[in-house]
Amino acid sequence: MALILVAEDNQVTAEIIRVRLQHAGHEVVWAADGRQALDQLANTRPDLVLLDMMMPEVDGSEFLRIVKKDAVLGSIPVMVVSARTQEEDILEALAAGADDYLTKPMSLRELLARVDRILAQGREPLRIAVQGREGALTVGEVVAANPGTTSVRFHRDGAQCYAIGESTRMTLSSPSLPQAIELAATVVSRTEADPYRTYGLRIEREDDTEREMATAFLNLVGSRGDHRVRFDESEHIDVEVFTQSQGESHILLGTFEDISSSGARVILKDGAERILSRVDRFELRFRLPSDSDPLALTADIRHRAIAGDAVAYGIRFVPDRSPDFLEQQAQISDFVLGRMT
Repeated sequence: MALILVAEDNQVTAEIIRVRLQHAGHEVVWAADGRQALDQLANTRPDLVLLDMMMPEVDGSEFLRIVKKDAVLGSIPVMVVSARTQEEDILEALAAGADDYLTKPMSLRELLARVDRILAQGREPLRIAVQGREGALTVGEVVAANPGTTSVRFHRDGAQCYAIGESTRMTLSSPSLPQAIELAATVVSRTEADPYRTYGLRIEREDDTEREMATAFLNLVGSRGDHRVRFDESEHIDVEVFTQSQGESHILLGTFEDISSSGARVILKDGAERILSRVDRFELRFRLPSDSDPLALTADIRHRAIAGDAVAYGIRFVPDRSPDFLEQQAQISDFVLGRMT
């Protein structure tokens, strides 16, 4: 279901965690020290990191400091699993960007429950580099967005001071894009709330290229902000799901509960789970109300949950397995943003 990096120098502990996660259907990679963990993170781009704080080469605190300042890797959630139980240790890790903290000795059932919770939330927050007129780069996290504006939050300890009306540049990188996006923006607001400083940035759309880049930026923000269309009973968006299970091909019919530019929630009758129970990826085809051409995308299953007499599958589109992904993503984004305006 998900790729999880276990950064743990104790081989026995790492093996216990690996076996339990694999039994739950996850793929696991192991790093025996902090330096290996950083290399694995950059090379494999896992869905989640389980991090021990006391490791050789690079300890957990330094790992968090390095990763959470990276505009791409910083969006990968990190759950600390550590024998350090003091309150100050926990608070320090959470302040450094950890998404959760579990103390050793641990309950494996609790570990799996917390892993499922983080995976269901997705990769949040989206991190972005902002450069002001003084030239210094600061990496913050996107906390809200709508067409044309975005709110970026910085930790006060490392935050730059931007003036209202100041021109800035934003840089966003993602595996979904062939190259980093650079956008011009103007600071329109600033909010102080310990321990954070949050800026409202208006995206300046100077020409067609700038508008296209802004649209691509909003495509990515959509899954982490409010850019999601939910469908009620009066509007059914039919979905065909194509998959293989035990060597046989299957076509399943369902509907969308909601959709964003990076993923969706698909409702399939509960009988589908007998086919999909061991499937973590499928192809789907559908047609949006605003488009005449059908869309065809490959998706990973990230979450499964009972929904009445059916099962809801939380999915994320897979860019490198979907032909013309960016063009199709743009169609979905246009549809989503059109419903918002």
